[in-house]
Amino acid sequence: MMIGKMKIAITESEHFSPKGLEKLSEIGSVKLLDCKSEQQLISECIDASVIFIRLKFKISSSIIDQLPNLKYILSATTGTDHIDEDYFASKGGRIVTLKGETEFLESIPSTAEHTWALILSLIKKVPFAFDDVKLGNWNRDGFKNNNLKGKNIAVLGMGRVGKQVAHIASAFGMKIGFYDVLSFESIYERFETPEALFSWADIVTIHIPYTTENDGFINENLLDCLKKEACVINTSRGRVWNENVIAKKLENGLIKGIATDVLCNEFHREDEKNELVTLAKKGLDIVITPHIAGATFESMAMTEEFIVEKFLKK
Repeated sequence: MMIGKMKIAITESEHFSPKGLEKLSEIGSVKLLDCKSEQQLISECIDASVIFIRLKFKISSSIIDQLPNLKYILSATTGTDHIDEDYFASKGGRIVTLKGETEFLESIPSTAEHTWALILSLIKKVPFAFDDVKLGNWNRDGFKNNNLKGKNIAVLGMGRVGKQVAHIASAFGMKIGFYDVLSFESIYERFETPEALFSWADIVTIHIPYTTENDGFINENLLDCLKKEACVINTSRGRVWNENVIAKKLENGLIKGIATDVLCNEFHREDEKNELVTLAKKGLDIVITPHIAGATFESMAMTEEFIVEKFLKK
């Protein structure tokens, strides 16, 4: 790595780790930004050789072509669907992320915690009841809900986050099942197919990574296996499920509810309406958060510092 006068841009610098910033400042000039648009990102980063990004924008081939000096993209994420990874690699660029950093990631609980925030919000009808109270009502009969104890929770992808979610589920006295493409010993019940897992589930929680092979993995055939009373939770990526089919199932009463931290079109929300958001506005049992599962103060500081250290070692 060329040390000394690197030009580094942090595209979303609010609450960026002071320790991480200090380390980056030792190897070059750092520009702290709060980019509001792709065009601003391009104009502000035009001379940068390194950009540290979050999730507001997708770094597409078009953006990459307009950043002629860009050599490194740093991102404190496990997924890379917000970067045109293959194109950047073809231009000689390198990406530094948390992918594969299993030992470090074991210490990060934020996504599992948020998964449970979504599960409890949906099953216990918390946001819907609160909205009604804000209207001046006190309707105890309108928001009856279900216990978690004894229910079947299906973990699709028993990796780091899946294991953390399952561990918490055991504290609620739930029955835990899972499907994973990898073979390993587990204290939980393994299902041989995702279809069998979905048929058994009262709650499905999705923790598979987004890859080309997993694009639209949760498709109509798989969703047809669900009970009408089942709920689906997604803190993975929006593109691992078929959003149109999910919306249709919800609208027709074939799924009880969904809670998600991710959307298929979250990088271009100004371009089109999202069916799940539209249905949520109509009062269906839908909880949506803006991809904040990993965005706790503690986890962001830890991951940003880790990425900076990883970059400095390259």
